[in-house]
Amino acid sequence: MDVDSSPDSNPADDGTPKNDVINENGLTGGDEDDHDPEVITVTASQVDLSLKKMISTKIAQLGDTLTYTIKVFNESGTLATGVEVSDSLATSVQFITGSFTTTRGTATLTNNVIVWTIGSIGANGDTVTLTYKVKAISEGIHFNTAEISKTNEPDVDSTPGNGNNSEDDNDQECFTVPFKLCPLEKIQASAPEYLTNVQWYKDGGSTPIVSGNTVLLSEVGTYTFTASNQQCPAGGCCPIIIESSDNCCPTQICIPFTITKKRK
Repeated sequence: MDVDSSPDSNPADDGTPKNDVINENGLTGGDEDDHDPEVITVTASQVDLSLKKMISTKIAQLGDTLTYTIKVFNESGTLATGVEVSDSLATSVQFITGSFTTTRGTATLTNNVIVWTIGSIGANGDTVTLTYKVKAISEGIHFNTAEISKTNEPDVDSTPGNGNNSEDDNDQECFTVPFKLCPLEKIQASAPEYLTNVQWYKDGGSTPIVSGNTVLLSEVGTYTFTASNQQCPAGGCCPIIIESSDNCCPTQICIPFTITKKRK
């Protein structure tokens, strides 16, 4: 016989049990010490997905075809399910129809947004890949951002679809098509307004040639900028390139003039 409890198989006849209490007498109305409740918190399994975006070249000419490659890695020990990637194409490029190639899932393009529906990615380093092609159709710098937009499981260090470029489920690529300028022509170059202390450099020089978020450029060369609150990604920032156009009107015959007819 137990001195302060009544052993039995019915957990409902012991009143309200108290967690970790062993010094009360259950026979006189206290909590019996031959049972002990415990609260168990069940948390959802977490995954650790990362995304890497690559491009076949950083500098292209009008009409060139470029290949984008997106890889998604599962760096956790948990199976990831319901995985989806969104990839926003620049309107300044032309998608080449039929160029999607995937190692898993399917990809579609609607209103310049690619949605890659992957499904499941296995644990411990399983990797999936999407490639597609675009054509360069305009001069300038062309940016493209891909991000993991959905997963069924929470990610340990990122939030799918939140647009945060500092997270490892988001990656951006760019390429440059040189501007072709004639004498006396200029282009306006702009850095985003949120950047501060923007300094512009030419041809890899270490001394800034001009400062400001918006500048006018007219000389042949390769231009880059720095800012106090922004650094280039590991893959490098895409420069602005100005080249001489071979389709310019000779200066000596391009001087504007006016002819006025007068009667004698």
